[in-house]
Amino acid sequence: MSMSKPLANLAIWAGLWVAPLMWAANMQLGQILPYADCYGRMHAAAIASFLCGAVAALSSVVSWRNVRDPNSASETHSVAVFGARVSALSAALFTFALVMQGIASMVLTGCER
Repeated sequence: MSMSKPLANLAIWAGLWVAPLMWAANMQLGQILPYADCYGRMHAAAIASFLCGAVAALSSVVSWRNVRDPNSASETHSVAVFGARVSALSAALFTFALVMQGIASMVLTGCER
């Protein structure tokens, strides 16, 4: 089953727009959730980091696997391959950052001043 061209283009570049959005959302949640972690002891900041990391990793997989027609040798195909690979690798970098933030949230309780 083939996707439409605009949807395929969005999928190719998903790692460059979904992963940074997840990181930005996690940074905002990282300002709010430590207060809840301190009083509730449920590691909400770590849960948010790992969930955002999972979405970023999924966007990396979508970008990596969504290159159209591998037999095509056209110039637009090579641009799509390059874009998909750059997008996937940048999403992997954001995923690494999100996982590290999640690990830090597990170590710190949120009550440190």
